[in-house]
Amino acid sequence: MAQPPFRFVHASDFHLERPLYGVAEAPSHLRELFVDAPYRAAQCVFDLVVSEQVEFLVLSGDILHCDGTGPRGPAFLLEQFGRLKDHGIPVYWAGGHVDPPGLWPDTLDLPDNVRVFARERPDELFHLRDGAPLARLVGASGGPRCRVRATDFLPGAGGLFSIAVAYGLIDERAWPEQGIDYWALGGIHRRGTSQSGTYLAHYPGTPQGRQPEETGAHGATLVQVDIDGRARTKLLACDCVRWHREHLEVDATTSRTDLDRQFAERIAALQATAPGIDLLCSWTIDGSGPLVHQLRHSHLATELLASLRNQYGAGRPALWSISLAAEPLSPPSEFFTQDTILGDLLREVRRLEDTAEEPLDVDRYLHERHLAGSIATAVRILDPPTRERTLREVAALSAELLGGDSWGGEEPLA
Repeated sequence: MAQPPFRFVHASDFHLERPLYGVAEAPSHLRELFVDAPYRAAQCVFDLVVSEQVEFLVLSGDILHCDGTGPRGPAFLLEQFGRLKDHGIPVYWAGGHVDPPGLWPDTLDLPDNVRVFARERPDELFHLRDGAPLARLVGASGGPRCRVRATDFLPGAGGLFSIAVAYGLIDERAWPEQGIDYWALGGIHRRGTSQSGTYLAHYPGTPQGRQPEETGAHGATLVQVDIDGRARTKLLACDCVRWHREHLEVDATTSRTDLDRQFAERIAALQATAPGIDLLCSWTIDGSGPLVHQLRHSHLATELLASLRNQYGAGRPALWSISLAAEPLSPPSEFFTQDTILGDLLREVRRLEDTAEEPLDVDRYLHERHLAGSIATAVRILDPPTRERTLREVAALSAELLGGDSWGGEEPLA
């Protein structure tokens, strides 16, 4: 028997209580946007649910922390749920870490088109079309550090398309064996899909990236089920602010004018691919030569950052440059084989890179009076990423100071 085709929207991790963060200084003309962006992205999700005329909306956790949003969060959701009710669209909601069922205010009744899954064991619901079952949903709300136990979600009989709604991490070895057609998961901000045969497990991610690490487009997922019971997913972009990490490459022949041209071309491309969206960019200049030396050791990086903000960050939509840093390339291989002080130093750096378990003992270079103070704390390198970054910086600085004109120089090109 063929499966009647249908479509639904899967979304999660609205986090209405959490504004944008991770920026040292937010310009005054964007501060309101930093607070409102989660609501604008969530509004877009509900708008798309209506405009796409889907069967239902699935929410898989971390929609809002009611205490964190104050009255605004629940009032916003009630208004949006009411809109969906007016269009005959049900909502199936599994709570997560910040929104378990017990935290919704007792004084605010959810409209009857919203079904919230219990926390203890999965509930089974059937979505009807014209009075006949169209899809089976089995869901459970999660909590802090929740792991999804795939074996709790039993497949149904009768050949209906089965959807598991859950919050947390899932054992990738167990879920394909359960016979659930689509796992609607939440709790991870980055969009991701796993597939095994015709079965899908999907995290739609957050509709709005919150910090510089959450780059690229964010939104909700449109799920389209065909007559063979196969599900296909499509990103529905909903973010109104988009984070980017952009790299530009320079070499010994690159001038300041050349770099300005690269900025203009890259910014034009970014704005063309995201019309109407405010962009927040972190810039990294990769390479070697006089320009990189000046960016790393003079006020040139600060001046460039100010110029980018003045030229591209004041309008709306804005492209606001968060930061600008220069990262030199790894020194050339011939530097490591030199019978020089530079060669000895770089070989020691490489040895330390290859022996990640060996600590970087910087304390022995400190004066006795600094061993217990803030300076000692500042130079104590404990975590692997900081250790790796420190060794890379040591190699670059050594090449700049001892490598001669072939690696760096004092004067930038005009």
